[in-house]
Amino acid sequence: MERWDVAIVGAGIAGLSLAWHLQRAGKRVVVLEQSAKAQGASVRNFGMIWVVGQPAGELRNMAIRSRELWEEAADDLEFWIRRSGSLTLAYDDIETQVLQEFLAESDAANGRSFLAPDEVQSAFPFVHPSGLKGGLLSESEAGVDPREVVHAAADALASRGVDIRFNTRVSNIESGRIEVSGGEEILTEKTIVCPGPLLHDLYPMEYRRAGLLQTRLQMLRLKPKNDNVLPLGIHLCAGLTLGHYANFQNCPSLPALLEFHRTKWQRQMEAGIHVLVAEHADGTLTVGDSHHGGRDLPPYRSEETDEAILEAMNEFLLRDQYDVVQRWDGTYNTHPTLPYWWKMVGDNVWALNLFGTGMTLSFGLTERIAKEII
Repeated sequence: MERWDVAIVGAGIAGLSLAWHLQRAGKRVVVLEQSAKAQGASVRNFGMIWVVGQPAGELRNMAIRSRELWEEAADDLEFWIRRSGSLTLAYDDIETQVLQEFLAESDAANGRSFLAPDEVQSAFPFVHPSGLKGGLLSESEAGVDPREVVHAAADALASRGVDIRFNTRVSNIESGRIEVSGGEEILTEKTIVCPGPLLHDLYPMEYRRAGLLQTRLQMLRLKPKNDNVLPLGIHLCAGLTLGHYANFQNCPSLPALLEFHRTKWQRQMEAGIHVLVAEHADGTLTVGDSHHGGRDLPPYRSEETDEAILEAMNEFLLRDQYDVVQRWDGTYNTHPTLPYWWKMVGDNVWALNLFGTGMTLSFGLTERIAKEII
C-alpha cells in the first residue's frame, strides 16, 4: 500500500500553503478534504494580506514574510494577487491622534505615512470628503480573491504531484494511519490536521482544553452600479478598525477612542463591527464584518447587522454607488490571547488552527511548520 511522507487534513489556505512548502521540499503529500471543494473560512473572508494589522515584533515580521511568500506562490501557482496597500481613514480628531501615535512606533513608519485631507482626495477621489481628517497610507498590504485562490492553488498543486482528494471525510486519525469514509486507509509518516472551524469535530477535548471559541461574522459583496463608479485599487478601512486590530493596542489614546466610538457607533460596537473594504479583480467589493463570539452560536443572520455595516462604510465610501449582490456568514475559531493554535495531538500528528488573521499569516506560519516537521 502506498505510503505518504505527510498527510494534510483540510484544503483551506492553511493546508494548501503547507502542502506548497512541503512539495517544494521534495515531500510526497496527500491532502484530504471532506467537501467537493474548500468552502469554509478560507473562501469566506476578504482575501486581505493585512500586514498593518499585526503588532510590532514576531507577528508583524511573520506577516511581512507571509506577504512575500504569497507573491512568490502567486507567480508559481498562477493565481491573481494585487500589491494594493491600504488606507485607514480618520473622520474624528481622536482617530487622527491614534494614527499619529501608531506612526510614532519605532518600526511602524517604514512604508507608511499620514496624508492630509487634500492629499487623500487627490490620490483617492472616491473617498467621501465630508468630515475627513486624513488617512494612514500603508504600502505593505496585498489582496487575493478568496473565492478563487484556494481552488486555483489546489489545481496547480495537483498538477505537480500533490494528491488532493476532495469528498474525502476523515473518520479516524492515528499515528501513521488515517481512516476515511468508505473504509479506505491512508498510510503516512506524519499528519497535519488543518480543519478550520471543524477542529471541534475531530478533537473536541483538545478544543475545549485549549480554551478555543467560535467567532461568527456577517459579510457582503457589492457591485458598482455603473461604469462611472471609480475603482479603488487599495484596501480601505476607517475609525472602527482602530479598535479591532492589535497593532493599535499600545497607542495611549486608544481607550479614549473606544469610549468615543461607544457613543458614535453604538450599534456597530455592540455587534463587534469594524469595516474593511477589499476590491477584487472583477471590480466587486467584499465588505464586512461583524463579530459574535462564544460556543454553539445561533445560525441566524441579522439584517440589522448588515445595515449597520453599510452605515459605517457610508462614512468613507458612499453606499448608494453599489448594489449588494451577495450576503454570507463566516465562522472561525479564536482564542482570547493566542494568534493561532499549533499543537502535537498524537504521535507524529499535529493540529493547526488559524484564527481571524489566517490569510495574513498563513504562508509565513506554514513555512515555519514545514521546516519544523521536516
